[in-house]
Amino acid sequence: MKDHGSLYRKCVVYIFPALALMLALYAKETSKAARDAIYLCLDVVIPSLFPFFVLSRLTVPFLKSFSWPRPLGRLVQGLTGLPCYVLPAVVLGYLSGYPTGAKLARDMLEEGLLDSNQASRVTAVANNCSPLFIIGTVGAGLFRSVRVGFILLAVHWVSGLIAALVLNLILRREKSRTADESVFSRDSGIGNKGRIRTAALIPGAIEDAAILSLKISGYIVLFAVLSELLHRTGFFSLLAGALAAILPGSLAGNSIAALLRGIMEIASGANAIALTVNTPVVAQLSLVSFICGFAGFSVHTQIMGIMKGTGCRYGVFLLGKLLHGLVACALTVAVLKLLPVSIAASGLGHISGIPSDFRIFTIMTLIVALLAGPYENGGKIRHSYKP
Repeated sequence: MKDHGSLYRKCVVYIFPALALMLALYAKETSKAARDAIYLCLDVVIPSLFPFFVLSRLTVPFLKSFSWPRPLGRLVQGLTGLPCYVLPAVVLGYLSGYPTGAKLARDMLEEGLLDSNQASRVTAVANNCSPLFIIGTVGAGLFRSVRVGFILLAVHWVSGLIAALVLNLILRREKSRTADESVFSRDSGIGNKGRIRTAALIPGAIEDAAILSLKISGYIVLFAVLSELLHRTGFFSLLAGALAAILPGSLAGNSIAALLRGIMEIASGANAIALTVNTPVVAQLSLVSFICGFAGFSVHTQIMGIMKGTGCRYGVFLLGKLLHGLVACALTVAVLKLLPVSIAASGLGHISGIPSDFRIFTIMTLIVALLAGPYENGGKIRHSYKP
C-alpha cells in the first residue's frame, strides 16, 4: 500500500506541471472553453437549478407526514424499492435535470427520511438529463429537429424507468431501513412538538442553493477545460483509434472519439457526435442517448461532491447510470427503426435569446443569497450546508 501511495504522489508531481504546460500551449482554446462554460452557467444552469434547490430544501421536511395513496406507494416500492415519499425527488429529477435529484437525496438523508443505501438508489434513479437540454440543445440546436428532441426525451424517460426497475432487481436483497424507522435529524427545522418552522427553513434553503450552484458551476468549468484540452492534444482520437482496432462494429474512430468526449462531458460530447461525418443518423442519436443517460463524469463528480460524507456509494450511482445509458442507446435504435427520421446535422451555435444583462441579474441574485442566507434570529449566523 505504501508503494502505491508513493507512486500516486510521484504521478501527481509530474502530471500537474504537464497539465500546466498544456494549458499554456492551448491557452486560447481552453480560455474560450472556460468562458463559454461560465456563460452557460450564468445563462442556463444557475437560473434553472437555483429555484429547484431552494424548493427541495423547503419541501423535504413535509414529505414524511404527507398522505400518499396506497396504490401509488406500492407502484413506487415495486419499481424502485424505495419509500413512496421519494416520488417528488424522482419527478423533480426528471423535470429539472442533473443534479437536482442528488440535492433532494441529500436533503432527505439529512432529514432522516432515508438511510445511506436508500439515498444511493435515489441518486441513481432521480438524476436525469433536463428536457430543456434534450429538446432545445440536442434536438432543435444540434439536429435542427424538435421532433427528434421529443423522441429522445421520451426514450430518456422510459429508459430511466427501465433502468430503475433493473437496478431494483439487482439490489433488492440488500437490507435497508424502512420508512417507519426513519427519524428527523436535529437540523430539520422541526420544533420540539413536531411543528415545522417554515420561516426557519427559508434562509438555510437560499444559502444552500447559492453555495451549491457555485460549486456545480466550478465542476462544469473544470470539465469543459479538461475536455477541450484532451481533444486538442489528440487524447480522445488516440484512444478511439485503439478501441476501433480492438472492438468489433461499424463505428468509425471519429464517432468513438466523440463518444469518449461525451463520457467526459455531455454538452461538448453531444456537439462532437452531431459533427461526425459518414456516421448514420441512427448511430449519432443512439450515442447521444447513451451519454445523456450515462450523464458524463462531469455530472458524476457533481453528484459525488453533493453526497460527500453521507456514506452513499458511488458504485450504485455508476451502475444505475450505466444501465440507463445502455437501455437508452438500445431503445433509441429500436424506436428509430419504427419511426425513421431524416436529419441534416449541424454544429451547435452560441446560446442566444438571453440578454447579457441576465448574467448580471444571476450574479446579483447569488450575491444577495450568500449575504442574506446565513443571517437569521436577530443577526446570528447559521451555516446549514455540510459538504
